[in-house]
Amino acid sequence: MVTGKTRIIVFCLLGLFAAALFIYGVGFHSTNVLAQKDDSAAFTKSEPALIKEVSIGGVTRDAAGNLIQTYTGKPPQACPT
Repeated sequence: MVTGKTRIIVFCLLGLFAAALFIYGVGFHSTNVLAQKDDSAAFTKSEPALIKEVSIGGVTRDAAGNLIQTYTGKPPQACPT
């Protein structure tokens, strides 16, 4: 038989696990992005920053599957559509 204390403990443990996964996804998950074709530099972007870049058309995928930045200097301000 499950008591009230056991339910509270299980709920708290699940909450901590969910918070840890959220922090990992937002803070530590990153991807390498290559600069324009004329520049060989690569840099690392976090997942939230990469999602923003994709939504405004600032990052595309090439034939080899690499992420490539589509602009130099200041990024686009709005969605291209």
